[in-house]
Amino acid sequence: MTLVEWTKAKKYTIIILVVLNAVLLCLNIYKSFETKLSSGRISDVISLFEKDNITIACTLPKSYKPMAQIYTSDYSFDFIKVEKAFMEGETNVKRTDEYNSVVFMSDNSRLSIKGSTINYTASLSKEISLNTEARNYGDNLIKRINESFGNYTFHSLSKNSEGYIIKYYEKSDNHNIFSNFVYFTIKGNNAAVALNYVKIGSEVGEKRDIYAADEALYSASELIKEEIDKPNITSVELGYYAIRSNVGSESLAVPFYLIMANGREYYVNGYTGECF
Repeated sequence: MTLVEWTKAKKYTIIILVVLNAVLLCLNIYKSFETKLSSGRISDVISLFEKDNITIACTLPKSYKPMAQIYTSDYSFDFIKVEKAFMEGETNVKRTDEYNSVVFMSDNSRLSIKGSTINYTASLSKEISLNTEARNYGDNLIKRINESFGNYTFHSLSKNSEGYIIKYYEKSDNHNIFSNFVYFTIKGNNAAVALNYVKIGSEVGEKRDIYAADEALYSASELIKEEIDKPNITSVELGYYAIRSNVGSESLAVPFYLIMANGREYYVNGYTGECF
Protein backbone atom coordinates (compact mmCIF):
# COMPACT_ATOMS: atom_id res chain seq x y z
CA MET A 1 0.00 0.00 0.00
CA THR A 2 1.41 3.37 -1.03
CA LEU A 3 1.56 6.38 1.29
CA VAL A 4 -1.31 8.03 -0.61
CA GLU A 5 -3.47 4.90 -0.32
CA TRP A 6 -2.65 4.60 3.38
CA THR A 7 -3.62 8.23 4.00
CA LYS A 8 -6.96 7.74 2.21
CA ALA A 9 -7.70 4.53 4.14
CA LYS A 10 -6.91 6.31 7.42
CA LYS A 11 -9.29 9.17 6.56
CA TYR A 12 -12.09 6.72 5.64
CA THR A 13 -11.57 4.84 8.91
CA ILE A 14 -11.84 8.06 10.90
CA ILE A 15 -15.01 9.05 9.04
CA ILE A 16 -16.56 5.62 9.67
CA LEU A 17 -15.72 5.82 13.39
CA VAL A 18 -17.20 9.32 13.66
CA VAL A 19 -20.42 8.18 11.95
CA LEU A 20 -20.58 5.06 14.15
CA ASN A 21 -20.15 7.12 17.33
CA ALA A 22 -22.89 9.50 16.16
CA VAL A 23 -25.24 6.57 15.54
CA LEU A 24 -24.49 5.08 18.97
CA LEU A 25 -25.07 8.48 20.60
CA CYS A 26 -28.46 8.78 18.89
CA LEU A 27 -29.39 5.24 19.97
CA ASN A 28 -28.43 6.01 23.58
CA ILE A 29 -30.47 9.24 23.55
CA TYR A 30 -33.45 7.36 22.10
CA LYS A 31 -33.07 4.61 24.67
CA SER A 32 -32.99 7.15 27.51
CA PHE A 33 -36.30 8.63 26.29
CA GLU A 34 -37.68 5.10 25.98
CA THR A 35 -37.06 4.50 29.70
CA LYS A 36 -38.17 7.91 30.95
CA LEU A 37 -41.70 8.57 32.13
CA SER A 38 -43.20 11.33 29.99
CA SER A 39 -45.16 14.32 31.30
CA GLY A 40 -48.16 13.06 29.33
CA ARG A 41 -48.16 9.69 31.10
CA ILE A 42 -47.81 11.41 34.47
CA SER A 43 -50.77 13.68 33.70
CA ASP A 44 -52.82 10.67 32.56
CA VAL A 45 -52.32 8.67 35.75
CA ILE A 46 -53.05 11.71 37.95
CA SER A 47 -56.25 12.40 36.00
CA LEU A 48 -57.44 8.77 36.05
CA PHE A 49 -56.75 8.43 39.77
CA GLU A 50 -58.63 11.67 40.51
CA LYS A 51 -61.71 10.14 38.85
CA ASP A 52 -61.30 7.22 41.28
CA ASN A 53 -61.01 9.60 44.29
CA ILE A 54 -57.29 8.88 44.63
CA THR A 55 -55.00 11.88 45.04
CA ILE A 56 -51.37 11.71 43.91
CA ALA A 57 -49.66 14.37 46.03
CA CYS A 58 -46.04 13.67 45.10
CA THR A 59 -43.61 13.59 42.22
CA LEU A 60 -43.09 10.26 40.44
CA PRO A 61 -39.74 8.64 39.60
CA LYS A 62 -39.24 9.29 35.89
CA SER A 63 -36.47 6.83 35.10
CA TYR A 64 -37.23 3.13 34.76
CA LYS A 65 -34.04 1.80 33.24
CA PRO A 66 -33.41 -1.97 33.40
CA MET A 67 -32.20 -3.14 36.81
CA ALA A 68 -30.45 -6.30 37.98
CA GLN A 69 -31.15 -8.29 41.12
CA ILE A 70 -28.71 -8.06 44.05
CA TYR A 71 -27.39 -11.04 45.97
CA THR A 72 -28.12 -10.90 49.70
CA SER A 73 -27.49 -13.30 52.57
CA ASP A 74 -28.33 -13.77 56.24
CA TYR A 75 -26.21 -11.96 58.81
CA SER A 76 -25.30 -13.40 62.21
CA PHE A 77 -25.62 -10.65 64.79
CA ASP A 78 -22.95 -10.29 67.45
CA PHE A 79 -25.31 -10.23 70.43
CA ILE A 80 -22.86 -8.42 72.69
CA LYS A 81 -22.27 -5.65 70.14
CA VAL A 82 -26.00 -5.28 69.52
CA GLU A 83 -26.71 -5.11 73.24
CA LYS A 84 -24.01 -2.45 73.64
CA ALA A 85 -25.36 -0.39 70.72
CA PHE A 86 -28.92 -0.30 72.06
CA MET A 87 -28.44 -0.48 75.82
CA GLU A 88 -25.17 1.32 76.46
CA GLY A 89 -25.18 2.94 79.89
CA GLU A 90 -28.17 0.96 81.18
CA THR A 91 -27.87 -1.02 84.39
CA ASN A 92 -29.22 -4.34 85.60
CA VAL A 93 -29.23 -5.83 82.08
CA LYS A 94 -30.17 -9.51 81.97
CA ARG A 95 -30.15 -11.97 79.06
CA THR A 96 -32.63 -14.77 78.42
CA ASP A 97 -33.33 -17.10 75.48
CA GLU A 98 -36.95 -17.60 74.44
CA TYR A 99 -38.70 -18.91 71.32
CA ASN A 100 -35.56 -18.79 69.11
CA SER A 101 -34.94 -15.24 70.28
CA VAL A 102 -32.22 -13.70 72.39
CA VAL A 103 -33.69 -11.15 74.78
CA PHE A 104 -31.94 -8.50 76.85
CA MET A 105 -33.92 -6.67 79.54
CA SER A 106 -33.11 -3.82 81.87
CA ASP A 107 -35.22 -1.79 84.27
CA ASN A 108 -36.28 0.55 81.45
CA SER A 109 -35.94 -1.34 78.18
CA ARG A 110 -36.30 -4.62 76.29
CA LEU A 111 -34.21 -5.80 73.33
CA SER A 112 -35.18 -8.84 71.24
CA ILE A 113 -33.03 -10.39 68.48
CA LYS A 114 -34.50 -13.05 66.20
CA GLY A 115 -33.14 -14.00 62.78
CA SER A 116 -32.70 -10.83 60.73
CA THR A 117 -34.92 -8.69 62.98
CA ILE A 118 -34.32 -6.62 66.10
CA ASN A 119 -37.03 -5.04 68.23
CA TYR A 120 -36.34 -2.59 71.02
CA THR A 121 -38.60 -0.68 73.40
CA ALA A 122 -37.52 1.80 76.03
CA SER A 123 -38.80 4.33 78.55
CA LEU A 124 -36.75 7.47 78.02
CA SER A 125 -35.51 9.73 80.78
CA LYS A 126 -37.52 12.65 79.38
CA GLU A 127 -40.37 13.26 76.98
CA ILE A 128 -39.57 14.08 73.36
CA SER A 129 -41.70 16.93 72.06
CA LEU A 130 -39.70 18.46 69.20
CA ASN A 131 -38.68 17.22 65.74
CA THR A 132 -35.05 18.00 66.51
CA GLU A 133 -35.16 15.96 69.71
CA ALA A 134 -36.67 12.97 67.89
CA ARG A 135 -34.12 13.23 65.07
CA ASN A 136 -31.20 13.49 67.51
CA TYR A 137 -32.39 10.39 69.39
CA GLY A 138 -32.67 8.46 66.13
CA ASP A 139 -29.34 9.66 64.71
CA ASN A 140 -27.45 8.84 67.90
CA LEU A 141 -28.77 5.28 68.01
CA ILE A 142 -28.19 4.78 64.26
CA LYS A 143 -24.59 5.88 64.68
CA ARG A 144 -24.02 3.19 67.33
CA ILE A 145 -25.81 0.57 65.18
CA ASN A 146 -23.68 1.39 62.12
CA GLU A 147 -20.55 0.95 64.21
CA SER A 148 -21.65 -2.64 64.82
CA PHE A 149 -23.19 -3.53 61.43
CA GLY A 150 -24.92 -1.97 58.46
CA ASN A 151 -24.80 1.48 56.93
CA TYR A 152 -28.22 3.02 57.55
CA THR A 153 -28.95 6.57 56.42
CA PHE A 154 -31.76 8.94 57.30
CA HIS A 155 -34.83 8.82 55.08
CA SER A 156 -37.72 10.70 56.67
CA LEU A 157 -39.34 12.07 59.81
CA SER A 158 -43.06 12.58 60.25
CA LYS A 159 -45.59 12.90 63.05
CA ASN A 160 -49.03 11.35 63.44
CA SER A 161 -51.32 10.10 66.22
CA GLU A 162 -48.76 7.41 67.07
CA GLY A 163 -46.02 9.98 67.63
CA TYR A 164 -42.82 10.70 65.71
CA ILE A 165 -42.06 8.23 62.94
CA ILE A 166 -38.42 8.18 61.79
CA LYS A 167 -37.17 5.93 58.99
CA TYR A 168 -33.65 4.90 57.99
CA TYR A 169 -32.64 2.63 55.09
CA GLU A 170 -29.49 1.12 53.67
CA LYS A 171 -28.64 2.04 50.08
CA SER A 172 -27.19 0.26 47.05
CA ASP A 173 -26.28 2.22 43.92
CA ASN A 174 -28.26 5.20 45.31
CA HIS A 175 -31.40 3.06 45.70
CA ASN A 176 -32.91 2.39 49.12
CA ILE A 177 -33.01 -1.23 50.25
CA PHE A 178 -36.53 -1.13 51.67
CA SER A 179 -36.10 -4.46 53.49
CA ASN A 180 -33.03 -3.15 55.33
CA PHE A 181 -34.74 -0.63 57.56
CA VAL A 182 -34.79 0.92 61.00
CA TYR A 183 -38.16 2.42 62.02
CA PHE A 184 -38.50 4.56 65.15
CA THR A 185 -41.81 5.35 66.81
CA ILE A 186 -41.47 7.87 69.64
CA LYS A 187 -44.34 9.19 71.72
CA GLY A 188 -43.74 11.12 74.91
CA ASN A 189 -41.01 9.26 76.74
CA ASN A 190 -41.70 5.90 75.06
CA ALA A 191 -39.60 4.71 72.12
CA ALA A 192 -40.00 1.63 69.93
CA VAL A 193 -37.48 0.56 67.29
CA ALA A 194 -37.97 -2.11 64.60
CA LEU A 195 -34.95 -3.16 62.55
CA ASN A 196 -34.28 -5.63 59.74
CA TYR A 197 -30.91 -6.44 58.21
CA VAL A 198 -29.41 -8.76 55.59
CA LYS A 199 -25.97 -8.52 54.00
CA ILE A 200 -25.97 -6.80 50.61
CA GLY A 201 -23.76 -8.34 47.94
CA SER A 202 -23.17 -7.72 44.25
CA GLU A 203 -25.52 -7.71 41.27
CA VAL A 204 -26.70 -11.06 39.93
CA GLY A 205 -27.55 -11.81 36.30
CA GLU A 206 -28.46 -9.40 33.55
CA LYS A 207 -30.37 -6.18 33.97
CA ARG A 208 -34.06 -6.63 33.18
CA ASP A 209 -36.82 -4.25 32.17
CA ILE A 210 -38.90 -2.91 35.05
CA TYR A 211 -42.33 -1.36 35.39
CA ALA A 212 -42.57 2.42 35.18
CA ALA A 213 -43.90 4.36 38.17
CA ASP A 214 -47.33 4.89 36.61
CA GLU A 215 -47.62 1.14 35.90
CA ALA A 216 -46.69 0.43 39.52
CA LEU A 217 -49.47 2.77 40.66
CA TYR A 218 -52.01 1.04 38.43
CA SER A 219 -50.92 -2.31 39.90
CA ALA A 220 -51.38 -1.08 43.48
CA SER A 221 -54.56 0.95 42.96
CA GLU A 222 -57.10 -1.82 43.59
CA LEU A 223 -55.49 -2.89 46.88
CA ILE A 224 -55.17 0.73 47.99
CA LYS A 225 -58.85 1.41 47.23
CA GLU A 226 -59.90 -1.71 49.13
CA GLU A 227 -58.10 -0.58 52.27
CA ILE A 228 -58.41 3.23 52.23
CA ASP A 229 -61.33 5.57 51.65
CA LYS A 230 -60.21 8.50 49.47
CA PRO A 231 -56.51 7.57 49.36
CA ASN A 232 -53.84 10.25 49.38
CA ILE A 233 -50.57 9.02 47.85
CA THR A 234 -47.70 11.01 49.34
CA SER A 235 -44.65 9.12 48.08
CA VAL A 236 -43.58 6.79 45.25
CA GLU A 237 -39.98 5.54 45.36
CA LEU A 238 -37.99 3.00 43.39
CA GLY A 239 -35.60 0.78 45.34
CA TYR A 240 -34.98 -2.84 46.27
CA TYR A 241 -36.60 -5.40 48.54
CA ALA A 242 -34.91 -8.67 49.57
CA ILE A 243 -36.95 -11.80 48.89
CA ARG A 244 -35.83 -15.11 50.38
CA SER A 245 -35.24 -18.05 48.05
CA ASN A 246 -36.84 -21.43 48.69
CA VAL A 247 -33.68 -23.03 50.06
CA GLY A 248 -30.79 -22.03 52.28
CA SER A 249 -30.02 -18.62 53.68
CA GLU A 250 -29.74 -16.87 50.33
CA SER A 251 -32.09 -14.19 49.10
CA LEU A 252 -32.22 -11.73 46.25
CA ALA A 253 -32.97 -8.03 46.43
CA VAL A 254 -35.43 -7.31 43.62
CA PRO A 255 -36.42 -3.90 42.21
CA PHE A 256 -39.52 -2.69 44.06
CA TYR A 257 -41.60 0.46 44.25
CA LEU A 258 -42.60 1.71 47.69
CA ILE A 259 -45.90 3.61 47.61
CA MET A 260 -47.04 5.54 50.68
CA ALA A 261 -50.77 6.21 50.98
CA ASN A 262 -52.33 7.66 54.14
CA GLY A 263 -49.34 6.45 56.16
CA ARG A 264 -49.54 2.88 54.82
CA GLU A 265 -46.83 1.16 52.83
CA TYR A 266 -47.51 -0.68 49.57
CA TYR A 267 -44.79 -2.57 47.71
CA VAL A 268 -44.91 -3.33 43.98
CA ASN A 269 -42.49 -5.79 42.38
CA GLY A 270 -40.68 -3.92 39.60
CA TYR A 271 -40.43 -7.06 37.46
CA THR A 272 -43.88 -8.59 37.87
CA GLY A 273 -46.15 -5.79 39.09
CA GLU A 274 -47.29 -7.89 42.06
CA CYS A 275 -48.38 -5.78 45.02
CA PHE A 276 -48.45 -6.36 48.76
